[in-house]
Amino acid sequence: MSDGTAPRDDRAAPPRQDGATDSVDWMRIERSEEFRELTTRRNRFIVAASVVTFAAFAVYLGLAVFAPGVMGTTILGGIPLAWPLAMTQVLLTWVVTWSYLRKADSEFAPLERRIAERAEARFAREADGTAPPTRERTAATAGTATERSAR
Repeated sequence: MSDGTAPRDDRAAPPRQDGATDSVDWMRIERSEEFRELTTRRNRFIVAASVVTFAAFAVYLGLAVFAPGVMGTTILGGIPLAWPLAMTQVLLTWVVTWSYLRKADSEFAPLERRIAERAEARFAREADGTAPPTRERTAATAGTATERSAR
């Protein structure tokens, strides 16, 4: 049963405004080893960063709810302990964002470039006519109908 948002399999991708169709084989890119490595590394980082962030927030909330006396303890001239602990939540958000950007530049970007270069090289060969025949081209020359990806 369709939820109304998924593309139908029996229909080709709509043409772009310039009249060209999207010829990128997204399914092949998603199945590539480099793409899987990229998504695995990103997911691993996101899970670790989420666990650290949510654990720190849970500790803060737990102290606020179950230990109001501790959170109300004044430090450094009358500032309640809750204020510096709340500011550490903001600082933690900045640290996680900075570390993601650093990791994206050092690890994710090179993988993304490799994936894009492999895809561009493949489509450049197809434009020159030097690429091996694909299932769609072979079926089209044989006069049979083909199933196209809606992506």
